[in-house]
Amino acid sequence: MKLPEDLAQLLRQVHERIEKLWLVEDTTNAYATVLKACDELEAIVASSGPDVARVLARDEDETLPPIARALGITEKAARARLRHYEYLNR
Repeated sequence: MKLPEDLAQLLRQVHERIEKLWLVEDTTNAYATVLKACDELEAIVASSGPDVARVLARDEDETLPPIARALGITEKAARARLRHYEYLNR
């Protein structure tokens, strides 16, 4: 499954920007900035992932096969990913 191009581009930009921080001279500040960026990314995942996972889990027998196909993974792997996000904030 391909991400929408605008989202894929934003994620590439975030990744590239974080990678550039390793090249600066003030490593203490750069490392702290990388950690802060990671915190922000985790917050995004934590605010969206569990809600989507819980919605999908309601009708898991119906939703899991197409989700697994769309992600290009097995149903077992999709179920594990679903559980990971479903219980992320608990």
